[in-house]
Amino acid sequence: MQVFLDLIDSATISLLLYCAVANDNKIDCQNSNLALSAERKKPRPLKSPLGVEIMMNYIYKASWSVVGGINLAKDAQPIELCQSEQCRFVLTNNPDFLLVDLDRENALGRLMLKGIVGQRGTTEFSVALNAEIEEIKAKRAKKIGSQPVLVVEANGEIEAEITKPFREHEGFIVTFDSVNKQAVARTHKSEIEAMKLALALESESPSRFAALGDGVFLINEEGKTIYSISFTMSGEATVSTGLTAEGVERISSRYAILQRANDIESVERLFSQMADYGTDHLKAFLSGWAAIEILIAKAFKIYEDAFLSPLANAGQNSLREKFIGRIKGVMKDKYRLTDKFVAVAAVLFPSSPENEMQKDFEKFSKLKKLRDSIFHGEEFSEKDLPVHELAALLRKYILAHVETPNQANSADAKSRAAD
Repeated sequence: MQVFLDLIDSATISLLLYCAVANDNKIDCQNSNLALSAERKKPRPLKSPLGVEIMMNYIYKASWSVVGGINLAKDAQPIELCQSEQCRFVLTNNPDFLLVDLDRENALGRLMLKGIVGQRGTTEFSVALNAEIEEIKAKRAKKIGSQPVLVVEANGEIEAEITKPFREHEGFIVTFDSVNKQAVARTHKSEIEAMKLALALESESPSRFAALGDGVFLINEEGKTIYSISFTMSGEATVSTGLTAEGVERISSRYAILQRANDIESVERLFSQMADYGTDHLKAFLSGWAAIEILIAKAFKIYEDAFLSPLANAGQNSLREKFIGRIKGVMKDKYRLTDKFVAVAAVLFPSSPENEMQKDFEKFSKLKKLRDSIFHGEEFSEKDLPVHELAALLRKYILAHVETPNQANSADAKSRAAD
């Protein structure tokens, strides 16, 4: 077992509060604490012998401070961006009310290193635990500053193995490595990436996300929280705008659209990598470029017919179709990426001024030239890589793509894009 050196800053030990299973939650939006008022869905009984794997309900939570892009008013109430049967997203200025029990888990990890957890039920242990929790909250508040925090809570079932050594305290149980937390996180990765993208696209300067931590925990039939402690080794200026009620609606609607848009899952993943605040400039730039390259390639397959339609929709349709078919046959796999960008831009922005679209083409060509030079081993300045310019262009074309009317997104075209 590895020793965890920095429990607070790296936040790799679970960080967030347990909650009721989402399908049984009743959220009191008038309460500033966004309290979960419904009784928790009962997990499967924990009656199997120690060391035997059993299926149990889990709660997964993760949080990020939202760096740039959007901000909330100081007195803003927590905002529920989206809720489904298995997943819920909340945006808030003060995440403490969501992090109570998983702050406790984090504190328990620290106390284990100090050898205090074994002092079961003592006043000294209770005081020490509360002191650790307050320190965790203070350091988190300093790290977050005035930035809003995105919190996800999800639920499901997973095999859990409750093994010795473990400690039972009043109200909770402490055990070690009972749950595969990485497997749980992977289960909800797609939903999280879609929400990050939906939120980041709300502002002209897309938000980035600084991870605060994630965690998984169980609850037994007596209502006690089971904290599964895992120890691991861990050795720019931003601009934001206020988030309006209309913005919240757009984010929720955009998230729903992205969840249905199966053709851009890889774009969502790469945008999420680019938007990770801890990512260095080079990785962010290359992730962003890969995202826009994939987007344009997929979009071209969808919009090629629409781009060529002015040529096809005139007299002598059958002759024109033969000619267009010949062009497609000859040019298949011969279009340059910039050619595809021209076609996609023309379809997505048919009414935009020509000078604006010419600027987009010049930006795209400049970014491609820079990416090619990096791959060919030429010198470049990492700190000067135009990550924000790339993010803005990517944002513009993702938004246009997901909001394009269905007539351009025909089923046949989507089928070709998946090929």
